[in-house]
Amino acid sequence: MTKVAILIEDQFEDSEFNIPNTALKQAGANVVVLGSRMNDEYQGKGGKVSVKPDATATEVRSEDFDAIVIPGGAAPDKIRANPNAVRLIMDAMAQGKLIAAVCHGPQILIEADQLRGKQATGFRSIRKDMQNAGATYINEPLVVDGNLITARQPSDLPIFTATLLSRLGLSIPNTVLPDMSDRTFEWWKMAADWGGSSRSDIVNALNTAISGEHYTYKAYEQYAERTTDPELRLVLREVCITKQQHIQLLESRLAAFNEQVSWQAMGSEALATLQSWLQANDDDRAILRRALGDLQTGVVDSYHLSSQLTDPLTVEILMQIEENLSRHEERVSELYRARLGSNVQPPMPTTMAIVG
Repeated sequence: MTKVAILIEDQFEDSEFNIPNTALKQAGANVVVLGSRMNDEYQGKGGKVSVKPDATATEVRSEDFDAIVIPGGAAPDKIRANPNAVRLIMDAMAQGKLIAAVCHGPQILIEADQLRGKQATGFRSIRKDMQNAGATYINEPLVVDGNLITARQPSDLPIFTATLLSRLGLSIPNTVLPDMSDRTFEWWKMAADWGGSSRSDIVNALNTAISGEHYTYKAYEQYAERTTDPELRLVLREVCITKQQHIQLLESRLAAFNEQVSWQAMGSEALATLQSWLQANDDDRAILRRALGDLQTGVVDSYHLSSQLTDPLTVEILMQIEENLSRHEERVSELYRARLGSNVQPPMPTTMAIVG
């Protein structure tokens, strides 16, 4: 029987443990959860999963396993301080065992000095760490280099897990694994079968994003009409065009689920609040503060939404939105600083964050 270890510590990313663990068990693998001690019950950082270890990294050896999986979250930063876990990874790599690391999982590979000369990926915040450790960082959902499989984030999990199963020669009854290079496949369905985002999770996230983009599109229209600064007006109108494109992308994705937009009630209430504010605050400095705050809210909301879902197609749109809004944020911040110099005040968004 194929035997696979999963390295774990407290505050692991729930889906990054749950999806590979579930899929491997469905495929008949013997999954062994490795912790640092046996009297702990490890909690996922999302609070959705808790797990007790089956063994520790101290008494096992790499030859006991066919593969080792390293989920992300805050756990890898703790695991890398465990010399027994680091030794296990070093030995496994030397023996050509399959190592599958997702998100922050490559931190343990960094500690074990096993990324030098390798092509790999991981969560964006450890890109520079991976490069400093000698890896060629590739910003793709999945990177395979010899016995090393890496992925960036939860949305990559279905492709990551399917690749792991394929490399181990495992199959799940009544399940056909698609072509791993097929980026148009509805991978979320496979992830959902393994405990990932449900259809309703994805639809709710899309409606949340549409609500935010539609409201701020209307807000920026109002800002552009009221400002007396020609350069600011041009920038605000550019933001409006971008947000229209975002809404089209999001609504098209929502339609793929045969769903319609359900943001109207919340959006109308927020617009009423905006109208009230504009009546009392229509000078350019106040508009700049609001515009910058609204952009920052959109950037962070998009980031949080994209980090929660296991649907590659939806997350690709959300990441594009985050990137576009970040560029506009930089431009508006430059204008704000140019107009007010050292007298700038903190941004003042019109609405509260939608996602935390």
